[in-house]
Amino acid sequence: MDATVKSDNSEPVRAKRRRRTPAASRDAMLVAAQLLLSERGPAGVTLKAVADATSMTHGNVTHHFGSSAMLQAALIARMATELTDQVGEAAVRMRAGALSEQGLVDVMFDGFRESGYGRLIAWFSATGQAEALAPIFAALEALIRDLRAAEINVTNPLEMGAGPGSLSVISMALTASLIGPALESAASMPEESLRCLAVESLRRWRAR
Repeated sequence: MDATVKSDNSEPVRAKRRRRTPAASRDAMLVAAQLLLSERGPAGVTLKAVADATSMTHGNVTHHFGSSAMLQAALIARMATELTDQVGEAAVRMRAGALSEQGLVDVMFDGFRESGYGRLIAWFSATGQAEALAPIFAALEALIRDLRAAEINVTNPLEMGAGPGSLSVISMALTASLIGPALESAASMPEESLRCLAVESLRRWRAR
């Protein structure tokens, strides 16, 4: 409903409400979906939940995404770009000596766990929708390719450099986001052991 204001002559004047562009509406929906993911997990990211969170109609959200699965797939792609951008920036800073290995590992682990992204990836994989994960693999491939391009004196990329280092840290970060506490407990290890192991692993890969 348009807001009502009064002019100097005390005559009511209707202020026009600005409409979001389609792109802005879609972005607002994905922001809401990302928050829902962190709060409720993958099952909580539905068209209705996003409509409620953004005060938009269910039909409007459906118009942009079609189904909850398509909404979640769009969220996968959005978060893939965000996470790889953050990790890429952290890697550049680490190589320049401005960030420790711990700092880079924290970006990776928090990116998968705190946002719920790890659970969303597992959700798509477990429900037979692995094709929706293509954006995260494409983003990671591009990131690792860029990191490798800046490497020097790496004679065997299968044994040293960004490839094996990334594989090790990403694997532990994803595991930690899904079953970290239970796995650490079962192994009689303290909390955040996977994160600590990832830091040590990254240090060893860099030393090689």
